[in-house]
Order: sequence, then C-alpha cells, then structure tokens
Amino acid sequence: MLETASIRTGLIALLALVPALAACRTPQRAKSATPIEDPPPQALATGALSFDQCFEMGGKFRLASGHFLGWFSGSEYLVHAPSDEPGAEGKRICAVDLSTGRKRALFDPRELERALVAAGVGAGEAKGRADASRQDWSEDRTRLLFNAQSDLWTWSPGAPKAARLTQDDKEEVGEAFSPDGKWVSFVRDWNLWLAPAAGGDARALTTAGHENLLHGRLDWVYQEEIYGRGNFGAYWWSPDSRRIAFLVLDESAVPTYTITDDRSTQPKFENWRYPKAGAPNPRVELHIVDIESGATRKADLSATRSALATDDLLISRVSWTPDGDEVVLQLQDRIQSRIELAAANAASGALRTILVDTSKTFLEPVDGLTWIDGGARFVWPSERDGWRHAYVHERDGRLVRRLTEGEWEVDAVLGVDAARGQLWFVSDRDDVKGAQLYRVPLAGGPLTRVSEDAGTHAPQLSPDYAHWYDAWSSLADPGRAELRRADGTLLRELARAERASADAVGFRDWRFVRVKTRDGFEMEGMLLEPAQRVPGERYPVVCHAYSGPHAQTVVDRWQGFNGWWHQYLSQQGYGVWICDNRSASGRGLVSMDGAHRKLGVQELADLEDGLDWLVKLDWVDAERIGLWGWSYGGYMTAFALTHSKRWKCGIVGAPVTDWRNYDSIYTERYMGLPQENAAGYDASSVLTAAADAHGRMLIVYGTIDENVHPQNSLQLAHALQQAGKEFEIMPYPGNRHGVVDSKQRRHLYALMTDFLRRNL
Repeated sequence: MLETASIRTGLIALLALVPALAACRTPQRAKSATPIEDPPPQALATGALSFDQCFEMGGKFRLASGHFLGWFSGSEYLVHAPSDEPGAEGKRICAVDLSTGRKRALFDPRELERALVAAGVGAGEAKGRADASRQDWSEDRTRLLFNAQSDLWTWSPGAPKAARLTQDDKEEVGEAFSPDGKWVSFVRDWNLWLAPAAGGDARALTTAGHENLLHGRLDWVYQEEIYGRGNFGAYWWSPDSRRIAFLVLDESAVPTYTITDDRSTQPKFENWRYPKAGAPNPRVELHIVDIESGATRKADLSATRSALATDDLLISRVSWTPDGDEVVLQLQDRIQSRIELAAANAASGALRTILVDTSKTFLEPVDGLTWIDGGARFVWPSERDGWRHAYVHERDGRLVRRLTEGEWEVDAVLGVDAARGQLWFVSDRDDVKGAQLYRVPLAGGPLTRVSEDAGTHAPQLSPDYAHWYDAWSSLADPGRAELRRADGTLLRELARAERASADAVGFRDWRFVRVKTRDGFEMEGMLLEPAQRVPGERYPVVCHAYSGPHAQTVVDRWQGFNGWWHQYLSQQGYGVWICDNRSASGRGLVSMDGAHRKLGVQELADLEDGLDWLVKLDWVDAERIGLWGWSYGGYMTAFALTHSKRWKCGIVGAPVTDWRNYDSIYTERYMGLPQENAAGYDASSVLTAAADAHGRMLIVYGTIDENVHPQNSLQLAHALQQAGKEFEIMPYPGNRHGVVDSKQRRHLYALMTDFLRRNL
C-alpha cells in the first residue's frame, strides 16, 4: 500500500525558518536559486514557531504515557502507575478496578527486567522489553511473551527467571500464544514451529518450506497489501487450540527486484520477490495442521479456481468458526472484483461457498466478520451496494437482515454484545471527516450514537461491553482519554492534552469548507490562512495532496508533524490548502467509479475544481500556487505538473511515476491488468507526459525504498532530461519509503521550505 504522508504514518518531521522579516511579509518570487538556509534556533517573533519548536511540538500533545495499556478483564484495565497497595514504591504494571479506581500491582517492570537478564537477555534489551508500553499476554493473563535477541521467551509474573523457548541463530517471527495459553507458535526458516509456553523443546509442524516456499509466513506483497505492513505471520489458531490453519505461498515464479545500498565502498544488495503489475503473483494454498498428530490437510480450492478459470487467486482473510470445525476464507480473483466467503472443513479440507459479493470496480478484503448466536449466524460488513454496511447471514450464507443503510459507511466493526443483542461499530455517519461510536440491535432497529463530541474517536470496548476507553481529538483540540459506560456517560477522565502550548507559538485554527466539483460532487476541504494577513495583499498558497483511494487527509483530528510544518508556513505568509478529491473522500465505493482503471485523471480534475474555489478568495495569488505530496501524493503532484498548468511548482516525494512499476495487488485492484488496460496505464502515467511538464519540480526519494522503487524517480528524471525540462532532484541514501534519519529528515524539510520560498 502506498504510504500516506499526513494521516496514516506521519512521514517526516518539520522544519525550516527563514529570516525574521519573512514573518511579516508576503514571500516574493526569487529570481535565482539560493543555498538551503539553516534557520536560527530562536523564535522569529513573539508567538511564532522557532526551528526547535517545530520538531518538539508533536511530543507536547501526547497523552500521558501508561494511562491505559489495554483491557485486562471485563472489570479491569491496565496502567503503568504507582500501586495503591500498602508499602508499594515506584510505578508498577497495575490492574485498575473500573468501579473503585483502585490499582493492584501485577508486576514491577524492574522485576521483569531482572528475570529476562537472568535468562540470558542482554541488559539493554531487557530494559527496553520491560519498559514497553504494550506487552503480549496469554489469553488467561498468566504469561508474557517476548521476542528478544532473535529468540523467544516467556515469563510469569513473580518468577525469578524467564523461560527460554528457542536458542539458535535463526530469526523467529509471527510468534503467538495458543488460545489456551499452553503453546507458543512461530515461524522459523519458512516453516511453522511450536514450543511449550512454559519452556521445553520446540518442534517443527512443517518441514517443506524454503526460501521460495513459505509455510505460515507472508511474503512482501501479501503483508504490504492484504494483511498489513509488518504482519508476517500467516497462520491462525483454532479456538480450541487443536489445529492451526496456515497459508503456503510459492514465490518461485515471482520476479526479483534488487535494491542497492551504495553508502559503503562495496555496495550491499537486497533481493526482494516483488510482483509488479501484470507479473506472476505468489501461488497460494491453505493448509490445516493437527497439533497433536502433526497430520496436515489442504483446503480444496479447485471449485473456486475452476469458477475463476485460473489458478491465480488471492486468499485475503482467514479465520475460524466458533466451534473450530471450519476455517473461513475470503477468496478473491486477481483484480479483486469478487469476494467469495467460503469455509473449509478442518478434518477433510472440503470447501463450501457461503456467499459471493461482486463489484463493477473492486472490493477490498472484509474486516469485521463476527459470529453470533453460537456460530449459527454471522455479521458481514459488505460493500455490495457501493457503501459498506452490516448484514446478518445464516451460517449457510442466506441473508437474514440488513442492520445499517444509507449514504455513509460502517468504518469498523468492534464486536457483538451477545448478552444485550447489539452490534458495536465506528462510523462517519454524521460527519465524513470524523469517527463516532454507534450500536445497533442485532434484531434490527434504529442505531444509537454513543460518543458525543464532534471529531475523531478511537474507542476500545471492554470484554463485557459494559465500558469503553475513548481516545479523542479534533483539529482544534489535541484531545483527551476517558473511560465511559456503555450508555456513553463519563466514568472518569484518564489524561488530557492542553492546547495552551500550541497557542503560545501562534497556532492558528483551520477552516473546514465544502467545494463542489464541475459535476456536483461535494468535496471536503480545509484552509489555513496566512498569519498577519494584510487586507488588499495577495499571498501564495501551498496545496497538500495525498489523493489515493479511500485515503482522507481532510480529517477532524489533531495533526502531527506535517500539521506543524503547515502552521510554520502560515506564519511565513503562505496559505495552506488541502482538498480531498472524491476517490479519497471516504464516501463509499461508489466514489471510486470515475478513477477505476485510469488513476490520476479524475483526481486531477477534482483538485483543479478545488483550485477554482480557492482562487476566488480575495487574498489568494492565483499565479503563486504550489503542490506537494508523498507516495501517492508524490504521484499526484507529478501527474498534476505534467497534465495541468495550474500549479507553479511542486514537490514530488517518493512517487509512483508509471503504475507498471508498482506492485500487482495494489495496482491491479484499481487499474486492472496492464495486459488488458494498456490505454489506462498510459493515461495514468507521468512518464508518457514528461514533455508536457509545467512549472518547477523537486523530486525527492529514498535510495533503498523497497515499496515504491527508486526506479520511479530515476525514470522520471530521465524522461524530463530527454524532454529538455529543468527540474531538481534529491536522493536520500539509506532511507526507504519515508525519510526517517533525523539529520536527513531535517535536510528534507529545509530543502522543501527553501524550494517553496524560491519558487512561490
């Protein structure tokens, strides 16, 4: 998945102050390039951001650490705080009683640190593991699991020494407790392994895995585009801990892409199995292994392969029925226009189809499949009508009822309160820019909004659904953390971030607006006006875009690093404009229709319509408008500069420049196969339009980016050179899709700020 620059990852920190007079004047057009300026550390003026403050501001608004570490039971939650027990000193990991607020100590992190050291973990790593804000507990809350020094360890609070589960020079990944807490499973050497949680000899559950045949481990494209970045485990325990379902991925036909790190005399090479659009995907199977006997069965996918008339399918989700008798799979065709929900018999491997959803464009994997009535029925969040809504189906797939409807979406199913017969979910129903908590009766009926304040809520429900933890913020308020009852009433406040330190450095409120496109679609936008704006003067505007499918940037929540850089730009006399084109609006699958099979085209038209609204403001200088973005936003910036003349300059960060260069699963979901849509790929390409490039362009990228390969930026540079176009380019050696080295990150934002100053 292409990485969003502003809302999902918070790519890079902020920077760069220019001389003091710039704070009180409109930036002027520069006649020639100048060196990157290193801003002074002091504030420009009273109430203005200094260079150091730009880097520091994000940390000032984090909620107090340790105030909530997750639910421990239906009546307790975890904190890192002093215990209320007599004689206790210092902070402990404590369980807090919801009704009384009393804290009982579970363990002292120093006790855990000593136990890890006693078992052979190095002192530094032991301290880091002990102080981690999240720990991996067994389901019965009696043990903790650690991956340290390339080995696995467990520890029971009170034990003087941790138990060592593995001792070798091999990497173990994807480790997890079994549901009953007796076993720890993991992947080593491309095979699935098992070890007793209390300590003892590990044994291999599979032995046929090798470098190109992965058992229980995801390859690069499956973890990046289907199961989530950084999640490499490809196996799932049955609820009764008797079996494990796991994927087998054959990568032998997948092309290899080589990344070169040239920072040393002898280059270092990384070889990645990476299927680009149209290239062979890994071939996937699902196997089921019996823990006691070691017997393995393969799910019979032949009927699905026959229905699709190809072996080329995706297994996009795996889970179990509550009784552990069946493995539930989501099977998709290669271009992802179809989802088959199917169940494989755990004993025989026989497959039955439960239901099939189809779309004229695409369907993303479904999260939130939830079993009810003891496994007789299930809740299925489906986009079958163009909007994601919740439906109840019988176990055999027959529709029982629809629970939600309307031109809004169920963003996330949080769970089912079986005792009260309610489905809990998060939705943008009342404001597409925010997220609220709702519940609806499983028997059907009106839904209830449980959260109150406008903005973005990130709730976590207690196991008994009687309470919920709420982390909330808005674009104007850095937020707070609270515990609330099921009816929404406040139980207690846990932490709060105050806005005062933001106001002290001249924080300015954004203004939300709605802008109609030429065909009447209503887009969300947000505008930050220049500070100390003088009536009658016109000012440049910096536009920020991501624009990728379903990736909103106009959101009602407190902003991170890029938000502070935008605040800085405002204080330097720039306006800042962000507008979500329709495919990035969050308004349902239906909003993607116009972008399907021709990415970039409709997005650009929408962004131009946003500019039409912007330039009508009496303070906006229509001749001095710039654009910047990262990842998909970098692609969109490059596409705009080669397909439009509306922007004077643009910063192109880590871009895709031709969709043939990007991975198969993401690209084909939106573009189809290049063999079947050559015209669409050409229309979406930046490279084919390099001769039409307009305005000043700065290209920046990481030289070892294994996600959006450096070839994208280099191919664009070559195409611009062949077309006789001037541009600027800055590689960041040793960085991947984001520039994370602190000195290079500082350099990047200094460069970006200088580029805007020179060209706007």
